Amino acid sequence: MHSASIIIPTYNRPKELRDCLESLLAQTVKPLEVIVVDDGNLDEVPFRQDFIDAGVGFVYFKKDIPGLTESRNAGIGLAKGEIIFFLDDDVILFPDYVEQILSVYAEGEGFVAGVGGLEDNKPPMRPRDYVKRAFEWPFLAWGLREGHVLPSGFCTQFGESPFPLKEVTQVDFLLGGVCSFHRDLFREFSFTERYREFGLGEDKDFTVSVSRRYPLYLNPKARLVHLEAAAMRPEDRRWARMFLMGTYLLFKRHMCRGWWSWPLFWYGVTGHFLARCVALAVFPNRGKVEKLKGLVDAVKIIAGGKAPEIGGR
Repeated sequence: MHSASIIIPTYNRPKELRDCLESLLAQTVKPLEVIVVDDGNLDEVPFRQDFIDAGVGFVYFKKDIPGLTESRNAGIGLAKGEIIFFLDDDVILFPDYVEQILSVYAEGEGFVAGVGGLEDNKPPMRPRDYVKRAFEWPFLAWGLREGHVLPSGFCTQFGESPFPLKEVTQVDFLLGGVCSFHRDLFREFSFTERYREFGLGEDKDFTVSVSRRYPLYLNPKARLVHLEAAAMRPEDRRWARMFLMGTYLLFKRHMCRGWWSWPLFWYGVTGHFLARCVALAVFPNRGKVEKLKGLVDAVKIIAGGKAPEIGGR
């Protein structure tokens, strides 16, 4: 199998990092090295000696410039493996996660650019989710093919359709904390750092860029548990604004073919907004009100021509 470098950006979450590293020690196939990129102030790095005793290289890198994308790019510069994994510091891997990912590279025909896994603890879709999606579907704000980018710039997320992936499948995008890439890819592509203040989705931007040139795959047998900390998530209004800004940036950069494409984007925005209104009417709470405000904020930025430009690959 290919050699693997595991890059874990971390920020002041020592317990979560410890659990993540412990799950890496239990892998059926050990990586070549683990690289922890610290944006915070770790007092100690857990399991360093345990990895060394297991024959796994361990690199700790303290970074001055904050930011997840910057941490990923720093890790790439340090990595020696043929396959570079990116993990969030709050995930716990199933014991065969690394093995399942590497098997796709080993068995693939031709050049396999990237392989992703799935979050095992993602909540199943509830009846109210299906109601919301039913409003989004005719507006091209949601689809039935997971891992697919729609002409509107909206995406069908993994685990959010009635047809979850059951086997290794070629996809349009991968998610940043559950993905891996062949190291040769980074001679041609890099993560952009310009999403940070404006939108969510730099991982989609990167992987959609790649999938336009080379194949990406999702292996549903590669699983992990994502214990996403609520404190790390933006508040509802900001999250909704950043979500729609990220969708806009993805559409403009990858899906827009000319002036005739713009009605598809705004059609999708309309459907997404209506679906949020329906969700608020049926299941009212303050969070949904704040998300609607965030969508309005994003529309004002986009319509007012104040959205940023994202260049490069």
